[in-house]
Amino acid sequence: MSEIVQYPKRIHLLGDGRHEEHTAGGAITPGMLVALNSVGHVVAHPGAAGPAEKAFALEDALQGRTIETAYAEGELVGIVMCNSGDVVYAFLSGGENVNPGAYLNSNGDGSLQAGTTNAIAVALEPVNASDSNDQNERIRVRIL
Repeated sequence: MSEIVQYPKRIHLLGDGRHEEHTAGGAITPGMLVALNSVGHVVAHPGAAGPAEKAFALEDALQGRTIETAYAEGELVGIVMCNSGDVVYAFLSGGENVNPGAYLNSNGDGSLQAGTTNAIAVALEPVNASDSNDQNERIRVRIL
């Protein structure tokens, strides 16, 4: 009998998205929605509810790092360019409260928020981050 993993130890949970590497343009935590800046470095996606590539920072397991180990500016960051249907362990913005099926878009800081404008994912589990003192919480999402 297989055991359900309560808290995954990786970011890209399901799918065949393309993996890439880019230099960090600032602090990046695995699970953040990321974008390329004007010099081609990876940064937390900057535009709340704005258009976004479906790109998320990955953990660097080959270096013994976990999903909690942030990248510093200038480090090489592994990212996944997700395909529709991929499942990712992302961040839900502090203050949000979502149920399975809720559409999510960029919160403008690397986390996701509830919203249908430029939605990139749908929640797969209920997460209540409204009581977390504005701290982002992890959430499993399916990419649209």
